Amino acid sequence: MRWFILGILFLARTCMALEFQILGAVMPFARTDLGIDYAALGQLMGLFMLPGIVLALPAGMLSSRFGLKRLAVFSLLLLAGGSALFSAGHDYDTAMAGRLLGGAGNAVLSVLVSAMVAEWFRDRDLSTALSIVFISWQFGLAVSLAVFPAIAEAASWRWAYHLTTLVCLTVAVLVAVTYRSPAGTVTAHRGMPSLRLILRRQSILPTLAGIIWTAYNVGQVIFLTYAPALLASTGLSVAEASRTVSLTVWVTMATMPLGGLLIDRSRRPLLPVAIGSLGAAAAGMAFALGAPPAASCIVAGLFLGLPAGGILALPARHSAPADTAWSLGWFMTVFYVLMTLIQILAGLIRDWTGSDLATVGLGCGLLATVAIGLIPFELARRALRPAAAMAPQPAAGV
Repeated sequence: MRWFILGILFLARTCMALEFQILGAVMPFARTDLGIDYAALGQLMGLFMLPGIVLALPAGMLSSRFGLKRLAVFSLLLLAGGSALFSAGHDYDTAMAGRLLGGAGNAVLSVLVSAMVAEWFRDRDLSTALSIVFISWQFGLAVSLAVFPAIAEAASWRWAYHLTTLVCLTVAVLVAVTYRSPAGTVTAHRGMPSLRLILRRQSILPTLAGIIWTAYNVGQVIFLTYAPALLASTGLSVAEASRTVSLTVWVTMATMPLGGLLIDRSRRPLLPVAIGSLGAAAAGMAFALGAPPAASCIVAGLFLGLPAGGILALPARHSAPADTAWSLGWFMTVFYVLMTLIQILAGLIRDWTGSDLATVGLGCGLLATVAIGLIPFELARRALRPAAAMAPQPAAGV
């Protein structure tokens, strides 16, 4: 039953990725229609993460009051509403409202999906389950790159948004009908702890983990957003270039469960994270500097799948069971703040330099930063010796 539930959560998280990446996928078409520059597009990409700054931390409290399933369905409806509003707009303000509405659904759902996975996989296979469910993000990114530009070229970028709205509504119904908590689950009705308590007990390791998670995610998002334009400058169509770059994501999905299994069984679970991030950064730079594009994207995907499960499990692995929800909320708050700012920076760099190469290089540099960020995290972990995680896990080490 728990693997069936994981499949449902996979689909729910896919909706988050579709809603996020569709703007990057139809960027050349939407930019002209809306009359905005690359800096404004970068702002719209970043604004999707902005609601998470204020919603990620209280999401745990809201779920204990209203239930995981109810909030998950509501979040999916917000995603559907955001894409519908964006597709109906003809100016920046309406587009901004659509991104913020969808971003609110994304912010709450991102915390809920992780909590739902932990609810079903608390006793074993946590990293593996998180790796599998995270593939849904990669799957959504790949579908966006492979399908939405073709729809935009054949009909209109607005039809791509209509399709996203329909998918989110369908999955909302599916979650409402099929999801349930494990037998014997007791929901704890706890108030939100004080900010002072969070800062004293939970902030250091989740903050460092959030920085690492941001570098991993925004690095690949920047690469997937700007690499197609860089490749299209060589003479390929936008759709063909996007399909080539999407090879990175498809291969990543194949290697991500392997990364989770390695981490669950390794005595040095951070080692696959370091190797994967550095390998992906090197392959991405090779792509940018003129290496065979398809081969470079495949190699990048082979490495990019290794780190995800290890990074995503850090808040749960290095916090006491009673603190896991707030640790995850803080972790996601850091992620949303930095994700918003760095994507705006990426758009500004694209406008300042006029070069997709420089922006792709920024994404690859962020991927390399993942490995560097593991050093202060491990030093802090050893110094703080945090409480045991909610599930037995191997000791961390690089």
